[in-house]
Amino acid sequence: MEITITLRGALKKYFGEDKERKYQVPDNCTCDEALRVAGLNYKEIPSFGFVAVNGMRVMIDDRLSPGDELKAYSKISGG
Repeated sequence: MEITITLRGALKKYFGEDKERKYQVPDNCTCDEALRVAGLNYKEIPSFGFVAVNGMRVMIDDRLSPGDELKAYSKISGG
């Protein structure tokens, strides 16, 4: 199935010039599995914060559907 992955904040550097990329991922895969297809292991990225699917914050092990837009956000800090 095809999904779109967008990286936000400090994570954008992992896609270089691309704002988003489309990927073919296995049917019924998790957000974690989709990120791994994109070459990202969230456990190894210190600035990784959370993921959202179609605008809703979800858990990293939630399942994706065809056409979903997965956005990964970096940690947010402020003062």
